[in-house]
Amino acid sequence: MRGLQALIAYWDGRPVDAVRLADSGSTFTPESGTAQIRLESIKARAYGQLNRGSDALAALSVADRLRDHLIEGDELPGGMMAFPVEKQLFYSSSTHLWLAGTQHLSDAEARADEAVEMFQSAPPEQQRLGEMSLARMDLAMARLGRGDIDGAATQIHAVLGVSARRRTESVDRRIGHFSRQLALHPGAGSPAAIGLREVIIAHQERMPAQLPPGGSQ
Repeated sequence: MRGLQALIAYWDGRPVDAVRLADSGSTFTPESGTAQIRLESIKARAYGQLNRGSDALAALSVADRLRDHLIEGDELPGGMMAFPVEKQLFYSSSTHLWLAGTQHLSDAEARADEAVEMFQSAPPEQQRLGEMSLARMDLAMARLGRGDIDGAATQIHAVLGVSARRRTESVDRRIGHFSRQLALHPGAGSPAAIGLREVIIAHQERMPAQLPPGGSQ
């Protein structure tokens, strides 16, 4: 429960509350599972949002140590509350994106790229499309930050393809953020950047008309 509350606080732009809730959840030590890894990963992203680099990296380190000591198969039945390694990887990439800088962008790209590969390797019926899209958005942002607009575009096109069939608010928000960052990028006037922005705008304009009654999922 604390993990969900912390995650909501993070997405609401309340990183201080996210850290507080994650710390509160950490006082309850489960006998098994990945709940503690999830809490530390959420806390890392929140610290990243606060630009508290040392705290963010410390939380990522704790999450890695917990993963190293996790026993195979040590998870809740059905895996509904599981926090798989690929999800941990893209939480790490998000943390590095918040911290910015050349090395953090490189680390973010590496973590996100690995996460996407792991998400893709799952059987089609088991793929977590929403989470894979978020990992792709991290990868796109990292590549944009390094000036690789073509590399970012590859990920954006993949995300838009999924979003056209299955829209989620979190992915929509990330697409909008990417579009704004692209507009501010030094390479914003290049043909590749202009074309990518046009594709995103067309997608954003098209989506509301295609949604069924009741809005987004």
